[in-house]
Amino acid sequence: MRALKQEVKRYLAWLSVKNDSEDLNLDAAQNRETDNHLRRSDETVGLRVNEAYCWLLVPYIDREADIKKITWDVMRISGGSDSIAAKAAKKMEQNEMLITAWAPALLLMELDRALWGDEDSISVKKLWDYFCTYCYLPRLAGYGVLEDTIRNGLNSTEYYALAAGISGERYIDLKYHQRVDVIETSAYLVKSMAARRQIAGDDAKEQAETEGTSYCADLQGGLPPAAPQPSQPKNMRFHMSARLDHTRISCDVQKLVEEVISHLTGMDGATVEVTLEVAADAPEGMPQATVRTVSENCQTLKVSHFGFE
Repeated sequence: MRALKQEVKRYLAWLSVKNDSEDLNLDAAQNRETDNHLRRSDETVGLRVNEAYCWLLVPYIDREADIKKITWDVMRISGGSDSIAAKAAKKMEQNEMLITAWAPALLLMELDRALWGDEDSISVKKLWDYFCTYCYLPRLAGYGVLEDTIRNGLNSTEYYALAAGISGERYIDLKYHQRVDVIETSAYLVKSMAARRQIAGDDAKEQAETEGTSYCADLQGGLPPAAPQPSQPKNMRFHMSARLDHTRISCDVQKLVEEVISHLTGMDGATVEVTLEVAADAPEGMPQATVRTVSENCQTLKVSHFGFE
C-alpha cells in the first residue's frame, strides 16, 4: 500500500504539471517529457494496484461442524502481470478450492448426501443454482464443468440418468447409459434405480404385447380365420375449456401445456389451436388508467378481439 500511495501521488503530480502546462510556460520538449512521465507513472500505478491486492479470502462451510457458520480461508497471492481475478482463480485452483474438472462419482456423492432428498430426480437448473449458492458445496468454475460431469456420467450405468421432462410419474425422453451431447438446464437428473425401474417396466410391457401378438398368430394358423372385427371409431377432434386461478395463472398454464397440449402437438399431422378467453367484471367501474393501459397493451400484443363495456 505504501508503494501504491507513493506512485499515485507521483502520477497526480505529473497530471497537475500537464494540466498547468500553459501557466508554467512549458516548451515542446518539456511537454513531451511530461507526457512520458505521466504514461510511465500510469502504468506503474496499475502494477502497484495489482500487487496491493494480495490477500485472497475464500468462504466455505463445514457442514459436519456447523452448516450455518461461514468461515474464511485467507491466502496470500503473489504479484505478476496477470489480472487480480486471474491470480485469484489460479490460486484457488491450486488449492482445490475452484474445480475446473470433476468426476461423476463426486457429483453422485453430493447428490446422495445433500441434494436428492426424498425425490428420485432433480432439475439441472436447480442443481446449478445450488452450486452457485451454498458454500458447503464444491465451487465449480462454470456451468460447463457441471455439464461435462453430467455428460461423462451418462455413459455409465453407475451414476444417474437424464430426462427431458416429467409427465405424471414418467420421465420423458429418458437417457441412460448413452451419450448425450448437450445438457439443457431444463432437463432432469434421475436416480439410476428410478431409471432402471421405468426401463424394466417398458420392456416388460413391450414383451407382453409381443407375446400376445405371437399367440394370436399361432391360433389363427391352426384354426379357421376369425371373422373380422369392426374397427373402432376414431376420435377426430378434441376440445376443452378450463377455469384458471388468476393468482397462479402461470403455474396452471404450465401444467396444461405439459399434461395436455404437449401430447396433442406431438401427434403426427395434428393441428392444434390454443386461444385464451378473459372476462373481467368491475361493479364499481374500471379506472380510466386501467382501461388505457390494457387497451394499449392489447394493441401492442396484437390481440384480435378485445373491448370494454
